[in-house]
Amino acid sequence: MAPPAKRRKLHQVEEITFDVAARQEYLTGFHKRKQQRIQNARESAAKRDKEERVKERQQLRAQRQEDLAQHVAEVKAVLKRQNPEVESTEGASDEEASAEWNGIVDQDVAADEEYVDEDKFTTVTVEALDLTHAAEEEEEEERRKMRAQEESEAASQLAAKKKRPWAKDQPKKKKFRYESKGERQAGRQKQKMKDRAAKDRRKGT
Repeated sequence: MAPPAKRRKLHQVEEITFDVAARQEYLTGFHKRKQQRIQNARESAAKRDKEERVKERQQLRAQRQEDLAQHVAEVKAVLKRQNPEVESTEGASDEEASAEWNGIVDQDVAADEEYVDEDKFTTVTVEALDLTHAAEEEEEEERRKMRAQEESEAASQLAAKKKRPWAKDQPKKKKFRYESKGERQAGRQKQKMKDRAAKDRRKGT
């Protein structure tokens, strides 16, 4: 059943045009559109993988921080159980650190201390380390090494110069070389000329 005449007039289309280029693009663009969908899927998958990796790294970092904090707390608890005076010592050290530091004070390091065990008696002597003397000894050792090396090099050079008189240098062997075609022809011509001259001399005699 056809619609009423008034509705037909109100919704009437002015013109219908056929787009050949759009039809051609639709018919020949299946592969292109498929490749575009594949590319879009790959990009979205790569983006999701990157976001997941970032999230995993954040979770791993947070987990490591928690594990570290827990480990530090456990170590402190164990130390506190083993040595209850640690806490008081830490407080005293904090107070000493907060006090004004006046630098290093030179003290007489040399001292003798005795340690007595059940069956052993040990005496420990502590002396200051003379850094300048140690440095001078190292420099002297380096100089001795350098002199010894120079003397050995000079001796080897002198021994090389004083060769035995019968140990003469061997003459170099002449390098064998093949003659070229032109050289062979020239050699044959010379030999022929020599043979001919010798033959003429024999005839003349």
